[in-house]
Amino acid sequence: MQIKRWILAAILSLGMASCADDVEIVVEEPAVPAKLLTLEQASNQRANSLPAVVRSVRTTDLAFQVGGQIVEWNAIDGEEFQRGDVIARLDARSFQAAVAQAEAQYSNADSEYRRALRLIEEDAISRSVVESREAQRQVAKANLDTAKKNLSDTVLRAPFSGFVGVTYVEQFQNVAPQQAVLVLQSRAVEAVVNVPASFVLNSNRVRYFNVFVELDAAPDRQFPATFREATGQADSSTQTFEGHFRFEPPADLVVLTGMTATMFFDTEIIDVPEEMLGVAVPLAAVMAEGEQRYVWVVNGPDRALERRDVTIAQEVGEYLTVTDGLQTGETIVAAGGAYLNEGDKVRPWAQ
Repeated sequence: MQIKRWILAAILSLGMASCADDVEIVVEEPAVPAKLLTLEQASNQRANSLPAVVRSVRTTDLAFQVGGQIVEWNAIDGEEFQRGDVIARLDARSFQAAVAQAEAQYSNADSEYRRALRLIEEDAISRSVVESREAQRQVAKANLDTAKKNLSDTVLRAPFSGFVGVTYVEQFQNVAPQQAVLVLQSRAVEAVVNVPASFVLNSNRVRYFNVFVELDAAPDRQFPATFREATGQADSSTQTFEGHFRFEPPADLVVLTGMTATMFFDTEIIDVPEEMLGVAVPLAAVMAEGEQRYVWVVNGPDRALERRDVTIAQEVGEYLTVTDGLQTGETIVAAGGAYLNEGDKVRPWAQ
């Protein structure tokens, strides 16, 4: 009897194991924490910022037009010069001698020409002789003018008021014609920014205001800026246009070329119906696959993700204006979308 009980227990155990093999065990994936955002209608006004680099309004390499040895050198890095001030001089002795020789040659040619004019009145020489003497006189005059200019070019003067940014040579050094000897920069400065093509494309229906510059080295100071100029051709690699905005730093700050800054400005879209403003989406929420842009939309009570292709109308600062593909009131993943997949379940990320 005991043996029969053991056999029955073994059969029941095998039957239960067989049933267990037929049961599919489903393990639900845990929800992924994500930064979520409920969409609102885009405003026609927006605050924006772009990284900038400070440059002098005027920057030029200065060079002597003639070669020689520098005998006077007043240029020191940071030294201020007013327009017309002497920055450096070359040894002018050979140039002075050249002027004296050219003056003597011109004086002789001029005398010969005047003598020829008197002789032709007496029919003592032919008209061709007079023309030859006149040509010689003109050549001598041109040589004299060149010699005087070369002598004048031994003095290097500031073409505009500014300061020395960089020096390349020293006193008593020999320099060649057109060899850059220093960089002269104006004190007037500007902020140079790379403006996205979308700004330029929509410039006819966007008003820009409250433009100011903030230096990275002085984040507590803001300087009003005015538009100066912009390039008319986009950079081939970045597809941006270089914009120049002039600003006036205070006298207590030394602002130099190469300093980094941020340019802040507000924009207002004009003559656009409210229903066409679209929704404002953070830049970090938009993914790209080729040229197609998309976002992750959170659906239902289980917060399952749906990929939604979108149309971008305007890129401004840290936000994008989406005019197709999204509606106000929908919830999207605001950041970190590159690590998510269709159908993933998410939960609000708590800091």
